[in-house]
Amino acid sequence: MSKAVWHVADVKTPATADGIVIGTVWFTLHGVDFPEAGWTDFPISVLSSAVTAYEDIRSGELEAFSYIFDGPYFLYYRRTDASEPTVYIEANCDRDENAVVSLSTGEVPLRKLRGTLLSAVETLHAEIAAKPCADDSVHIAARLIATLSGQDAISRREVRET
Repeated sequence: MSKAVWHVADVKTPATADGIVIGTVWFTLHGVDFPEAGWTDFPISVLSSAVTAYEDIRSGELEAFSYIFDGPYFLYYRRTDASEPTVYIEANCDRDENAVVSLSTGEVPLRKLRGTLLSAVETLHAEIAAKPCADDSVHIAARLIATLSGQDAISRREVRET
């Protein structure tokens, strides 16, 4: 099994109500940082896309995608048959319209993917909570936490132990 970690750091909230939250957000799969360590993007959008893909796979879809919003990068997920629900992940770049290049691949238990997503979203939420002009992002992050903490999810204690 591969190690998979979502990272969020250096979060900056907007100065006005019509602004967006920016920060560094990236995914490490099997020791490869994707798109790269310290990638600057829109953490709410990137993590929302990843949570949607997780939910699709968790609910029985065989395949899903999530997107990095600044650049030609995306993650492909495929549910695999195993004694424990597992997801095969490809970190891809489609800069060349004729070919997709996989920068890293690996299999991750679904519960560990959920755990790292929850940790990243909680970090983001903590960084933006009670900040002026971040209300929409705070609400979105809270909904993502609720989604990942739902009835079908494993306990928060178990996530902290992984």
